[in-house]
Amino acid sequence: MKRIEPPYLLDCLLLFLLLPRDRETVSGDLYEEFLEVKLHELGQFRACLWYMRQVLSFVPGRAMAVLLQGPALRLLCFCTALSGCWLAMMDLLLRHPGYGSQIVIAATIVSQAMLTLAALRFHRHGGLRAISMVGSLTLLWLAGSALKATFGGAHFEGYVLLIALALIVQAVLTMSTLPRGRVAGGKSG
Repeated sequence: MKRIEPPYLLDCLLLFLLLPRDRETVSGDLYEEFLEVKLHELGQFRACLWYMRQVLSFVPGRAMAVLLQGPALRLLCFCTALSGCWLAMMDLLLRHPGYGSQIVIAATIVSQAMLTLAALRFHRHGGLRAISMVGSLTLLWLAGSALKATFGGAHFEGYVLLIALALIVQAVLTMSTLPRGRVAGGKSG
């Protein structure tokens, strides 16, 4: 009789999701429970579904760990800085009424992105982290104002919606990542 194993791809995913120190024990425990308990209780198909649910339960924790390590925030800051530069350039070229205030908004976006990047790089400087976190509140306000204007205005501007959403994610990640200096390669402090 052929021995029934947990699905191979789910095993690979499980090993990817787990920290190296947990791989052997957690995967071994799940494997053992699958073979000795769930397979006999549920049958092969339902036991495989149970195993899949167990593996997928590790996804949110791994996703948060990746997001709070800094690379995602660095990439997002880089993108919002480029967006701010693009907005400023368009305002300078088009010179629509009120373009001066729009340039100030674009400069704020770029400045906050650069400040957050500096706080990630020099994570031991608590003052820099604090200023960056306070600046994140400004980003939330700017994003909220942009969303309100986009949804309440006569013209729907898709690029404004995307930039506003990116600013919200940047602000949330900044406030989640910086308080204790939790960045890749850095010590808490």
